Amino acid sequence: SLGSGVGRLLACKFTSMMLSASLVALASTAIAQEMPSSTDNAVITYEAAFFEEFSPVTALDMVSQIPGFSLDNGDTQRRGLADVYGNLLVNGQRPSDKSIDLETILGRIPASEVVSIELIREPVAGYEMRGHGQLANVIVREASGGSSAFSARLNHFAGHRLGSYVTGSITRSFGETEVTAALAVDWRGPRVLTRDRDFNADGSAIEEAFDSNQRIYRALEPSASILTPLGANTRLRINARGGVFDLNRGQQTEVYAPSRALGPLSRYEVIDGEIGGWLFSSTATLDHTVSDALSAQTVLTVIRRVQEDNEPETSTVFDPPGPSRQVIVGFGTEREETALRQTFNWTLSPRHSVQFGAETAFNARETDLEVSLSSNGTLTPVDIPVANTRVEEQRGELSVRHVWAMSDNLNLTTGLRYEVSEISQSGDAQQERDFSYLKPEISLTWSPDDRRRWRFEVSRNVEQLDFGKFASSVDLTSDQIDVGNPDYRPQSDWTIEAQVEQRFGEDSSVTITLGREWIENLDDFIAVRDRNGNIFDAPGNIGDATLNRITLESSLALDRIGLSNANLDGFVEWYGTNVTDPVTGLDRAWSGFREWEARFDFRQNFPDRQMAWGWDYTWYSDAAFYRASEFREAIYPTGDFDIYVETTRFYDLTMRLGADFVFDSPSKVRRTFYTGSRADGVVSRVRETVSNEGVTGYFQVRGAF
Repeated sequence: SLGSGVGRLLACKFTSMMLSASLVALASTAIAQEMPSSTDNAVITYEAAFFEEFSPVTALDMVSQIPGFSLDNGDTQRRGLADVYGNLLVNGQRPSDKSIDLETILGRIPASEVVSIELIREPVAGYEMRGHGQLANVIVREASGGSSAFSARLNHFAGHRLGSYVTGSITRSFGETEVTAALAVDWRGPRVLTRDRDFNADGSAIEEAFDSNQRIYRALEPSASILTPLGANTRLRINARGGVFDLNRGQQTEVYAPSRALGPLSRYEVIDGEIGGWLFSSTATLDHTVSDALSAQTVLTVIRRVQEDNEPETSTVFDPPGPSRQVIVGFGTEREETALRQTFNWTLSPRHSVQFGAETAFNARETDLEVSLSSNGTLTPVDIPVANTRVEEQRGELSVRHVWAMSDNLNLTTGLRYEVSEISQSGDAQQERDFSYLKPEISLTWSPDDRRRWRFEVSRNVEQLDFGKFASSVDLTSDQIDVGNPDYRPQSDWTIEAQVEQRFGEDSSVTITLGREWIENLDDFIAVRDRNGNIFDAPGNIGDATLNRITLESSLALDRIGLSNANLDGFVEWYGTNVTDPVTGLDRAWSGFREWEARFDFRQNFPDRQMAWGWDYTWYSDAAFYRASEFREAIYPTGDFDIYVETTRFYDLTMRLGADFVFDSPSKVRRTFYTGSRADGVVSRVRETVSNEGVTGYFQVRGAF
C-alpha cells in the first residue's frame, strides 16, 4: 500500500500542529475580518493589445514579453509535488504538472484566443503562489471550439549535418470536454571535436589526442490531454506523455606521442555505444469547488521510465599493428515514481485564506552495471562496488499554509510542512534508513505603491534525492568511475531572501535580490575505499556550507535611448560559496558551482513590416570540481551568442532564421591528477581538453490557429 506506514506516522505526529495552525488562522481572521480587500498593487493586467507590436502567434510569445516576468517550470530539485508547479495559470487554474511543461502548454494556445494576461505580484486570496514571487494568469476565451499549433525547426550542425525538431497539436471541444492530441519528433546529430593534451608535472608533453565524437539522437513523443467537467463544480484534467528514444554514439580518437607535430601515432581508440529506451508519465488532477470559500484538489502522478543499453558500450584501443585491449560496459536502469497529493483551500475572509495538504509518494530506481576488460581474447570481469542495486523511497508529507492580507499593501504568508521518509536499498548494498524534516516558511510582501514591491522570505528546504547516486557509473569518455554511495542523504538548507522590484511604467522593471543559505549535508564527492584497497570517488555529503547570492534582473524598453519597439532583458547573478574540503581540511568554494553568470536577451520589432530581429548572450564564470585525487577546472572563455531574424507577414506564421553559438568558442577543461590524495599535492600529470561543437544554423516555422 502506497505510503500506508508513512501515513499513520504522519497522522499521529501532525494532528496537534494542524489544529494549532487552524486556531491561529481563525484568530487572526477575527481581528481583521472587517478590513476591505484591495489588490490594485498586487495584480497588473496586460490587455491583448499590449502585445500587438510583438506580432505574437501563440500565448508563449505573449508571456515571454511581460516585463519583469520569467517563466518558471517549477523547482524539480525540491521534494514533492508542491514545488514542481510553475508560475503560470490559465483562467485561474494551474495547467502544468510533471507530465507536460509550461512552454508546451502555452505553445498550443493561439494568441488570438488570449483576452489578457494578469501579472500577480504578491499573494492574494484565491491564488496559490506556491513559493513563486509572481504568477502570470493567461485569460483565454471560453468555448473557442478548438485550435491547432505546430512548430518545425531544421538545424544545420557543423560538418554539414542536418537535424530536425517537429511538434504539432490539435485541440477540439466535444461539448464541455476539451481533448488535445500532440506529437513531437526529434532528430539531431551534432559532432563534437576535441583535443586533449597530457603533460608531466614539470610541463613536458606526454601525448596529444584528437577526438571526433558523433552522436545521433532520435526520439518520438506522443502526448494527450483531456479536460472535462464532472458535474457543476468538479473538473478533471488528465495529461499523459509517452515516448521512445535512441542515442547512438561513435567516437574516434587518434593519439600521438608527444604531439601530432612531433609524432608518431601511438594508438587509435574507438568508442561505440547505443542507448535506447521508452518513457511514460501521466497526471490526473481533480478540482472540486465545495462553496465560494472552500475548494479541493486531488493530484495523482505516475511516472515510469525504462532506459537500457541495446548493446554494450565498448572502448577499443588499437596499438599498432592490431587491437590490444578493450573495455566493455553494459548498463541498464529503470525508474518509477507514484505520488498522490490532496489539498483543501479555504477562504476564511477577503483577507485570509488557508491551505491544508497531504502527500504520499513512492520512488524507485534499479541499476545494473557490468564492466569487463578484454585483452588478447581473454575477457576479465571488473569488480565495481554497488554495481547492481535497487533503491526505494516511501515518503509522506502534511502541510498547512496561511495567506493574510494585513492591509492594502502588506501581505504575510506563513506555512509549515512536516515530512517523513524511509529509504531502503537492496542488491550489492543493503541498508534501510528513516528521515524526518520540519519545513517552516514565512514570506512578507510590502507594496508601498503600484511601482515598488518589497519581499522578505525565510524557509527551510529539502532537495530532491538523485537515486542515480546510490549506484555506480562509468564514463568511458573521461575514463572515470563513480562508486554508488548507500549513505547518501538529501541536502537541506535554511534560506533567507530579500527582494525589491521597481517598475517604470508598464514596460520596464528592475529587481534586486539578496539571499543567504545555510546548507546541511552539502551534496558533493567523497573518497571511498573498496575491499581491495582501491580508492574511488563517490557522490556524498561533505558537511555544512554557506552560500551568498546577489541577483539583478531587468526588463527595459529602449525607446528612451532612441530604439523604438526594442526591449533588453538582463539577468546577472553572483554567488559566494564556502565549505570545508574533506580532503585537505581547508575552506573552498562548492564543487561545480560558478561564481557568477549573466544572460541578456535583446529584441526589436518592426510592426509595420511584420518583422523582428534579436539576439541573446550567455556567459558563465569558470567552475572548479574537487575529487579525491583530481582537481578539475571548466573554463568558458567567451560565452554563447545567438542571433535571429523573423517575420510574421506570410500566412500568419512565424518564420525565423537564426544561428546559435555564433562565436564558435570552445569549452575548456583542465584536469590535474595527483599521486595519492589531493591533499599531498604531488602532481602526476595534467590534461587540457578543448571541445568545439561549431555554429548551429536553423530555420523555424511556427503557427497556431
